Amino acid sequence: MYESSIGGVKEFNFDLKDPKFYDEEAIWEEARRVFSKCKDCRMCVSFCPSFPALFEAVDRNEDDVNKLSKEELARPLELCFHCKQCYFRCPYTPPHEWRIDFPHLSLRYKAWKFKNKGAGLFQRLMANTDLSGKLLVGHQARFVNPLLRAKPVRVLLEGIAGIDRRANLPSFNEKSFRSWFSKNKREVKGENGKVALFHTCLVNYNYLPKGVALVRVLEKNEVKVELPEQECCGIPYFDVGDLETARKKAKANVEKLKPYLDKGFDILVPIPTCALQLKYEYPLLLPDDPDAKRLSEKVYDVHEYLWRLNERGRLNKDFKVSMGRVAYHIPCHLKSLNVGYKGVALLRLIPDTKVRVVDRCSGHDGTFGVRKETFDHAYKVGSRLFEDLKSEEFDLIVSECPLAGNMIELGTGKKPLHPIEVLYRAYGGE
Repeated sequence: MYESSIGGVKEFNFDLKDPKFYDEEAIWEEARRVFSKCKDCRMCVSFCPSFPALFEAVDRNEDDVNKLSKEELARPLELCFHCKQCYFRCPYTPPHEWRIDFPHLSLRYKAWKFKNKGAGLFQRLMANTDLSGKLLVGHQARFVNPLLRAKPVRVLLEGIAGIDRRANLPSFNEKSFRSWFSKNKREVKGENGKVALFHTCLVNYNYLPKGVALVRVLEKNEVKVELPEQECCGIPYFDVGDLETARKKAKANVEKLKPYLDKGFDILVPIPTCALQLKYEYPLLLPDDPDAKRLSEKVYDVHEYLWRLNERGRLNKDFKVSMGRVAYHIPCHLKSLNVGYKGVALLRLIPDTKVRVVDRCSGHDGTFGVRKETFDHAYKVGSRLFEDLKSEEFDLIVSECPLAGNMIELGTGKKPLHPIEVLYRAYGGE
């Protein structure tokens, strides 16, 4: 499996078919090997909590990784939240002979831990976004949303479920995106392409306006949109190391999207994290499934897709509203997709619109930004981003990651939009 990034073409070091994949001693041996390289480089010290924890442990033990206890070996792997910043900036990732792949080493450790020790009930429930979405979306959302913001409820959630009372939780839609789409889809000829929309759990259950804007922008550009049956992409299960459920989700989605691949549809994903999962993780989770590889080759980030239309002279540039000064937050997983910053380029096509790129991690990433045990780490990672965004006056803040947007709102008091919402407004949409 290959990914082009800084330094050229890279591979991943993650093999579920390895007979020692779940062997504890093999995992500690690999951790020592990787840590022995990282301790001498230290380029990643400011990226996330994992590396300070690693370097502090090494320094306590006279620069000797062989003296690290199991707890000291495990701590950096526990703190990794799979942002992959270290991976795409590391000069020693495969095919370099050292084959450093810290995020997948962390995932392997968490998979071993889950297999042998399991996970708490509320950890598993937090990973099951399909279940919580189906239970809480709809008319009940108008009662659930205020409850989730009430201080007594948040104190209770912190005590029972370990959800930090300070965390900014997503609200739930009063109607699902799928429900909206079934009643509001407009027929277009599809002269500029046809896409099967992998809408993601976040759009379906939590961020309906982003989904509405996405569909209307695609229709504006004569792109035919179909909505396949689908499940969660499976990446929330990485947080607890439940690879078996992640594999089941991957298998189900590959099977549901295969008919659209057979008909020549492109697969469009509006959130980089989910696009990353389909494009790069599915072939690793399903190494013997050729359709997983086929799917990965047809997955597009929404802005990447629209920019391709622009390159062919087919993008609708009938923008009616300027957007002023825009701060564009670059999510870590967008960088991991290696498609460039096409959303930035698209917004710069809007007349009288100035876009400043802000390339700092928000620290959220899945449940890391809401769990009590990791919230402080997450907020510390995001603090430099918040200060950067508060250092200037912007008319809009945008981010392609809604969860990063939640963290940005918490740290700045300003609610970010998805870039596709900005395009929709520029076309004159509400």
